[in-house]
Amino acid sequence: MAEHESAVTAIKYIDTGETLYNFRWEATRTNDGGKTVVTVKGNGDNAKQGAERITWTEEGQFEIGADGLRSRYWKKDSAGAEKMHWKLEYDYAAKTAHYAWSDDVTGKKENKDIALEENFIPGDVLFWLLRGYPFEQSEGYTLKGEMVMTEGNTMGGALIHRGEEKIKTPFGEIDCYKIELKPTSLILGIAAPKMYAWYTKAEPHVFLRFDGRDDGLTNPRTMNVLLEYEPKAAVK
Repeated sequence: MAEHESAVTAIKYIDTGETLYNFRWEATRTNDGGKTVVTVKGNGDNAKQGAERITWTEEGQFEIGADGLRSRYWKKDSAGAEKMHWKLEYDYAAKTAHYAWSDDVTGKKENKDIALEENFIPGDVLFWLLRGYPFEQSEGYTLKGEMVMTEGNTMGGALIHRGEEKIKTPFGEIDCYKIELKPTSLILGIAAPKMYAWYTKAEPHVFLRFDGRDDGLTNPRTMNVLLEYEPKAAVK
């Protein structure tokens, strides 16, 4: 990745184009004892005004070393119509992730340790991890693991190579790799909507779009789409 990257994304209904959430982030790459450390900071809103408006900030950090990408922590704080706090911290020596959540309005709290499976996937950095997907493998290639979700849950999942596509984006038509994200548990595998992510075929495999259902299973399908990106030359 570049020394500094930034982007603007939006989650919209696929059919109507109505915006549900806006998000802007910046990522800075540094060196820490021979490891590449990336700090990501962002802020978002729910595209509403007045009493319904929610804003939030996020911050996360991960390292890239000889053993791959490792998330260090992720945290989120919301304000406005919602005042909640989330934090995930990883302890690789103890093979656990500590999850904390609190709601300033209701006073509810949750604190727990999550056991990390050998092949776990940190959901907080999933879209960064997918930059390193073995795209050179043929269509149908599958990676499986236990995903640690930012809601404090775990879920078995598969990342399936679905080949190449040319998709329309705010940057024009771009050649992409398509990845399906599929829950592997019996119940979730049946009930979950189809979820796909597209990355530029050209390195550094920049995230362009994710289709899923970010507004509940009963509401229309949504897309998380990249609107702006720096350095611009990487999106091609």
